[in-house]
Amino acid sequence: MARVNGITAIGVVEAAYRLDGSESTWLEAVLEQAAKDLDTGSGVYGFTGNESAPNFAKSPVFVQRDLNAEFLSRIAALNAEAPNAIFELLKKRLVTCGGLEQVLGSASPVVAHFRSLMASANIADGFCMFAQDARGGSVTISAPSREVVAPSPRVRGVWQRVGLHVVAGLRLRRLLAASGARRDALFSPSGKLEHASPAVAEDDEARRALVEAVRSMEQARRADVRTSPERALELWQALVAGQWSLVDHWEFGGRRYLAAYSNRTGLRDPRALTPTEQSVLRYLALGATNKELSYALGLPEKTTSRAVSQILKKLRVKSRVELAALFDSERATRFDVSVGDESLAVVGVEVRFAGALADKLTHAERAIAEGVARGWSNARIAAERGVAPSTVAKQLQAIYDKLGVENRSRLVRAIAGSK
Repeated sequence: MARVNGITAIGVVEAAYRLDGSESTWLEAVLEQAAKDLDTGSGVYGFTGNESAPNFAKSPVFVQRDLNAEFLSRIAALNAEAPNAIFELLKKRLVTCGGLEQVLGSASPVVAHFRSLMASANIADGFCMFAQDARGGSVTISAPSREVVAPSPRVRGVWQRVGLHVVAGLRLRRLLAASGARRDALFSPSGKLEHASPAVAEDDEARRALVEAVRSMEQARRADVRTSPERALELWQALVAGQWSLVDHWEFGGRRYLAAYSNRTGLRDPRALTPTEQSVLRYLALGATNKELSYALGLPEKTTSRAVSQILKKLRVKSRVELAALFDSERATRFDVSVGDESLAVVGVEVRFAGALADKLTHAERAIAEGVARGWSNARIAAERGVAPSTVAKQLQAIYDKLGVENRSRLVRAIAGSK
């Protein structure tokens, strides 16, 4: 079995926040670092996406390092025959990483198609990291392998956090290119504020959060901390207070500073939500857990939890799983929200599902899945079916395994998107 690691995580993160050069040279620098952990002998490649070109077939930027020549020649054929097959599965999640079989399942027709096409290249599997943001941007980094790739939960957790940094770096580059925005603050590595815009200079809480983030970031770079990627990534925030990214800034003479740039995730639809709640809602739509939300937005978990509660209250839905059913659902008849004095219309969602997804489940499992989609607790489902709650819990885990989901929210979104 091929092994991948997460030892150079901070090196990848540092490359992700470089603002010089083109998007192509930026991705080359990210891949150079990532290859140290991911290359199993057949090279690595990566590509970026946006709303109009979200997948490989239309990717604006493609970069590869030492890629197996036969594999490289067949990538176009792979995507021409099934250009959206993998992307359609990944796009519903904020960040996904792991071996191809590990993510999609050994029985997946996508995996079978991949192996059939790549057999002559002697490629059987590969590591893939896919991350996206609220503005439609995405980054995919992959490393083909001659053997099955199945990194541990620890390694996958490291690369999930790395992915959030990489896509945050891409978002910042694109925001600056589009708007020409100036930095909001400049700090010395010790945390001393050298310059600040009024938005930071007049906000004590913002200055304090940025100073703490600068010091944490510098600690993450220490040689003794870098050897523990989990600890280093815990110190290095993807965003500070849900608003700023910190990047290296070099003055003439070679002196290094850290610059803070606004890097809000943004939303395009007008809803009666605060900016923080808007960002949280968009990430909920991508299936993010509260823990992923907190890390991606640089917010305390308590703040994230409160934001989720306020979103449910303002949108007048009873639970997170009920909210999840609305996203990408053809069965949602209305999704109006309160704006000013206007009130939210009643939303109707049909939760019954059929087709290939439902065929994977027994009759009892389908009934339990539909109960979850209605927002019912295990206890209520058990009462409705006349079984013990422990039986429902066991069957629910079997449903997760069969459908490749990790929690109730992602199960509901899978049901809502089924045909």
